Amino acid sequence: MWAGRRVTVPFFAEHMREKLVLHRWDLTGDDATAVQVLSKPWMTEHSVIDVGQPLLAKGATGLDLGPEGRFEERLRVPGTDDIVITATSAGNSIHFATPSGEATIESDPAARILFLWGRRPGDPS
Repeated sequence: MWAGRRVTVPFFAEHMREKLVLHRWDLTGDDATAVQVLSKPWMTEHSVIDVGQPLLAKGATGLDLGPEGRFEERLRVPGTDDIVITATSAGNSIHFATPSGEATIESDPAARILFLWGRRPGDPS
């Protein structure tokens, strides 16, 4: 069991691959190899679908938004779908969506992955 659900061996293989990329960045920073691998679409997909959705649902209990509270943010990389993060008193979600309106944060793909994992690039531009 992981985050209240059963996962498969192939899931953990993918998850370990992602964690190795992230921890390599932790050690080396924003070198060309890190930026290249962090920018891969599979990194974003795994972070949002396989990890983000169950963890965000589990984390709903820690928020005190009140009955009418709502938090919604869009993370944008030009040329790709936005990642939309929503938190309400009824629950939380993270998903891909067609770009619409203003982005909360617009960045390159590597910086967006780092943000999703609670890190920030050495060059915030």
